[in-house]
Amino acid sequence: MNLVRGFVLTKELFGTIESFDAEDAKSKKLSKDLKAMSFEKAQLEFEKRALQFKLDLVVTKEADMRAKYEIELKKRVEEAQKLVEDQTLTAETALATANISLEVVVAEKEKSLAAARQKLKRVRAKRADAEAKAVEVYQGTFVDTPEYQDLTQHLMTVGGKQLVERIMEIHPEWDISFLCQAPIEVPVSEAVPAHLQCADP
Repeated sequence: MNLVRGFVLTKELFGTIESFDAEDAKSKKLSKDLKAMSFEKAQLEFEKRALQFKLDLVVTKEADMRAKYEIELKKRVEEAQKLVEDQTLTAETALATANISLEVVVAEKEKSLAAARQKLKRVRAKRADAEAKAVEVYQGTFVDTPEYQDLTQHLMTVGGKQLVERIMEIHPEWDISFLCQAPIEVPVSEAVPAHLQCADP
């Protein structure tokens, strides 16, 4: 009786041990699975961080490139603006210099023109004075001579008038129209001495 009872107890004990072993195996398997999952999770986390690091690098590189591009673009724009300003200043300086030179030339020309006008005015005054003196001398020396009387009588004839008209054709600038008096209808040979007669033109 006791033997049977001991056998049963022994069997139950071994069953319990086997049950414990099975649970232990399950626990070990679960622990192993958990470890594997933890490793995969850690690997995934590492890969995630690596990707995030690469992404940060790309973003940083893009920001650096954008900053460099903006700096270079700003530099180019400033250089272009400076070039335009320099060219504008050069053109304005050249224009101002040309205007000053032109003003100087115009002033000199006007000064020369004024001097020439004054000179011409003095020359004309001298000429008028000389002509007046010449007329005065002429009238004082020749008018009362027989030759002047003979010339006056000749100019009063038809031939004299033709002589005056001929002279006016040759020298239209001479104002001698006052000599064209109404001719006297007498032959030239009767009005003028032989030494003052001239052929009709």
